[in-house]
This record gives sequence, structure tokens and C-alpha cells, in this order.
Amino acid sequence: MAAMNAVLLGLVVGLAGGAVGARLIQSKRNQTLSPAIEAALRDQGSLTLSQVTGALGLKGLSARGKVLFALAEMIARGKVREIPAPEGTPRRRRSDLVKYELTA
Repeated sequence: MAAMNAVLLGLVVGLAGGAVGARLIQSKRNQTLSPAIEAALRDQGSLTLSQVTGALGLKGLSARGKVLFALAEMIARGKVREIPAPEGTPRRRRSDLVKYELTA
């Protein structure tokens, strides 16, 4: 019984450590993109996700995901504001119409 508890404890600690490590890595990646995103939004005003990705010279779905994670962190810190898609926009098109702008 004690061996099983030790194994479960080790598993929980390992998973928690992995989650913390993944969060730290993602945060570091976001910090490298944030200045470029701020510059693009400052220069061009409010932009959609596709426009921000293009302004950074990035292409593809993976690049959009990286930019979206960085934007989400910037929104949480209050640096960027999300402008929602207009009411009645089909769910499949919302990501194309949501805009992002600097708050100050």
C-alpha cells in the first residue's frame, strides 16, 4: 500500500512539474513575440489575427496559434484589448473578424 501511495505521489508531482515547465516555456515564447506584436499594433492600429501574423512575417496555422497565445497573455496583462466580431457573425468566421488593439 505504501509503495502504491509513493508511486501515485510521484506521478502527481511529475505531472505538476511538467505543467509548470510547459507554462514557463510558453511564457518565454510569448515574451519574444510581444514586442513585435506591440509594434505592429502601434504602427497599423487594430488588426485581426491573420493581419497580426502577416505583419510579423509568420505563415501557417502553427504561427497563428503562437500569436494567439501571445495575444491572450497580453490581454490578461491589460496591454491589448480584444474587439469582438459583430453580432450575428457565424461561429466559423468569428476568428477572422475579431480585432486586437493596444489599450494605451
